[in-house]
Amino acid sequence: MAQPIEWPAGKPFTPPTEVISAGPNFRKPPMKDKPSQIAPHMEGLRTDEEFDSFMKQQKASDTTVVQFGSTWCTKCVEIFPAFYDMSKKFTKMNYAVAQVDYMKEATKNVKYSPSFFIYKGGRKVDEVVGKDLQKLEDHLWLHNDE
Repeated sequence: MAQPIEWPAGKPFTPPTEVISAGPNFRKPPMKDKPSQIAPHMEGLRTDEEFDSFMKQQKASDTTVVQFGSTWCTKCVEIFPAFYDMSKKFTKMNYAVAQVDYMKEATKNVKYSPSFFIYKGGRKVDEVVGKDLQKLEDHLWLHNDE
């Protein structure tokens, strides 16, 4: 049996028993339309089924950008805020972030994290590999006007 942790002044630590209220000024964030939604214009994809469903929702004329990465990938985490900002700048495209750890089929051609695949009508037309912000922005700019 573990010994109780001694707190300052020699008193044993006991966890609080009352529930702490957030207070009247606390506002809950708005509910998302879908559980995997990162933002109104960006989806989070964790399984091959979610990826397939997301790609089927895209129209033939739609350009879609998917970031393939993982939460343990330092470069993926570092580039995400810039990718998110670019997604607000280049608004003519659809965006998603896919977790490579949970996918098998959709990530067959992903060799490096982060990888950004650009799809047109469900077909891969371009990719940007790595954490090169200027290269990513150039490719998004190129495909945004199509």
